Amino acid sequence: MMKTRIATTMKTPFFWISLLAMCILLANSGMAMEFEAGDAGKMTISGKAQAAFGGTQYLDFVDNNSKGDDADFDATREISLKFTWEYDPQLKTVLSFQIGEGSTGGYFGSTDALVGGEEDGDLILELDNLYIDYTTDFGLNLKLGSQSYNLSEIAYGSHIMYEVPAGVTASYPINERTSISAGWFRFADLMDDTDHNTSDQADFLFAKLGADLGGFKLTPWIAFANIEEDVVKYEVEDGDTVNNYTRYAYFDYPTLIGETNGLGIGDANPTDAVTAYYLGLKLDFNPSDLLSIQASGTYGDMDWETATEDITIAGYFFDLVVDYNAGFATPEFFAFYGNGPDDNDNDIDMMPVLIGGPTYTSSYFGGSRYNDNMFDSYDSTYATSMWAVGFKLKDIKTAEWASHEFQFMYAEGLADDSIFEAPDDILLNDDESLMEFNFNSTFQLRKHLVFATELGYIIFDEDSDYDEAANGSVEDMWKVACSFEFTF
Repeated sequence: MMKTRIATTMKTPFFWISLLAMCILLANSGMAMEFEAGDAGKMTISGKAQAAFGGTQYLDFVDNNSKGDDADFDATREISLKFTWEYDPQLKTVLSFQIGEGSTGGYFGSTDALVGGEEDGDLILELDNLYIDYTTDFGLNLKLGSQSYNLSEIAYGSHIMYEVPAGVTASYPINERTSISAGWFRFADLMDDTDHNTSDQADFLFAKLGADLGGFKLTPWIAFANIEEDVVKYEVEDGDTVNNYTRYAYFDYPTLIGETNGLGIGDANPTDAVTAYYLGLKLDFNPSDLLSIQASGTYGDMDWETATEDITIAGYFFDLVVDYNAGFATPEFFAFYGNGPDDNDNDIDMMPVLIGGPTYTSSYFGGSRYNDNMFDSYDSTYATSMWAVGFKLKDIKTAEWASHEFQFMYAEGLADDSIFEAPDDILLNDDESLMEFNFNSTFQLRKHLVFATELGYIIFDEDSDYDEAANGSVEDMWKVACSFEFTF
């Protein structure tokens, strides 16, 4: 079950009266409001209002008369609110939601792909967190309900779980240096009671052990997912292809394993539940206050059974991030590697991904501060089937109120060069590469008010066999975006 959206008209008097009353209350109460309720505890309210503007072009790297070709200007607006009611230090409940406007807003950075499509002027209200946080007398912490969760198996984001699903998580400190956590999430539920969409739920379970060895932190973990077949199938209805998996921003497995890219499997619809398991280890090493090293390794194996084939999608992913605080700025080196599929093997050599996405950079990946996919490339949101090296210069201070970050990444694909030959398909092959440049800044205009900018440029080197005359010329992607952000 993903984030909940409610679309209504922007002209609803009750909504505007309620929002105006809230704004007056905020203005009269100061920042980070806190209300004491005696024996009933206290409530705190915090949030952020953001107005963002940006120009982009060639988000899919191809000039073929699609929407991504436009030199497009977008404006988004949203407000995020978080309410925490704390009865005592051991018991509280958390509610957060976001409000934006249809067509030019309402994306909110969610990985849920079932967004947009609302008419101009429609209000989008999206529920995020809604959970109870309870810590027992013996130290077991439980969170029950919809909650933001990042598996954090890689240094930036996650390939597996980076969402706000409904579920239960538990964590327990075994001793001062060791802790354990585990959980279950229902991360998809089509809630479809028709005859052809009855197996329509997806569940995720995980367990992590955290061990602090004095300068070293080791986190081994395991995870398992069970995705019922109707969640990820595709079908043709009234001449149109309906892809259920797009409702949850899954990776496009039907295209990956289907015949359209040369793997020769035919109908890629699963005939039974798709299962996946993962094993991983993450290392955090801080030899001094100035130097930080993160490294991780993940292995995943997914079983996908079609009418004609039993397919295994299995592979690994590694990353390394090194930061050094040089005083004037923080240089960072990062690298990652994830193996890619061949064109002649029904078993696919690639680490299976679920829902989320890495955030290594702010244009090719989802590291932008702005709304989901508004100012990012349309290319794959996952770092599988590719390798990359990158450099960042973070925390460049030109004044007390001005901070900047420079990013560079070079990446090459690892899928066989006879498949995924187009720049706007789902994977990079080993005849494709790209270079990405970003320069991002924040300016503290006054207390609680920030002006932020993002500049991005990606140079794409296409497959030598790609036919530009037939499929569209390959172009560089660019973006210029900015926002005003009021936090309280």
